[in-house]
Amino acid sequence: MEREEVSIVVPVYNRADIVCRTLDSVAAQTWRPLHLIVVDNNSTDGSAGVVSRWIAAHEHDEALRMTLLSESKPGASAARNRGLREVDGEHVIFFDSDDEMMPPLVEKAVNSIGSADLVYWKAELVGLDGTRTMKPFHEDDLVRRQFYNSMLATQIYMARTDFIRKIGGWEEDAPVWNDWELGVRIALASPSTVALPELLVRINAQRNSITGSSFCERAGDWENTLDIVEKNISGSDPDGVLTDMLDYRRVILAAHYRREKKTELGHRLLENAIGRPGRSWFRRKLLGFIYIYTVAGGRGAYYMWR
Repeated sequence: MEREEVSIVVPVYNRADIVCRTLDSVAAQTWRPLHLIVVDNNSTDGSAGVVSRWIAAHEHDEALRMTLLSESKPGASAARNRGLREVDGEHVIFFDSDDEMMPPLVEKAVNSIGSADLVYWKAELVGLDGTRTMKPFHEDDLVRRQFYNSMLATQIYMARTDFIRKIGGWEEDAPVWNDWELGVRIALASPSTVALPELLVRINAQRNSITGSSFCERAGDWENTLDIVEKNISGSDPDGVLTDMLDYRRVILAAHYRREKKTELGHRLLENAIGRPGRSWFRRKLLGFIYIYTVAGGRGAYYMWR
């Protein structure tokens, strides 16, 4: 029986010093054949040349098809969509250019997914100081877990290509939280899923992350993504459950603004959430408490907002 070729899409922006670590982790996969699609997104540090040389050094691997593309529209979402247009296989994995796959990732994903739309796995987060923590992983209630925990990060699932295309691919107007936004649309589409409770990815923090080192650095961009999600759920949230979860996220963002001494930004977001028409007195007070709790450094406030 002929084995399936799995596509892996990797956008690259100014990662000349570390992108080969990611590409090496792809080349180390126990599954073949693979189609590695790298999309350079206006790099100015020679990343495209580094990738081109890496590809040349791996031409001996006949079961590793490699494609280097470019996308001039800024943003990882545009680069991922460019890569998605190149995918001609049944399944696709999106991956970031600073993270690492464990060698059995693709093989375990293919052997697990069956006829499902999506298979997802565990990931380890490595902080700038080397601290290692596990990303939240749950096997139930995908919508709630995505709204609250951003469970469907870019690196932790393989999906049917036609499923991703059907829900519209990546939102190019969301410059931040774009994997969270896509994850929300994935969850709301009620996909058939397989949970693979194995650690298969290492996500490495970077000082020059595209989203910056503070929320205030990208003030307005976060709100833009929240507004996109609110527009997407408009008309399909008769009980207000999704809007409640979205406003929880607004309040958490407001608290981060306050922690970064941008009190006016925080108060504006908080008032918009608390003042939503139809919200009960109790829920207004609870949102206010969640805000204060988070400003003080509290974590896991979503347990109060169920």
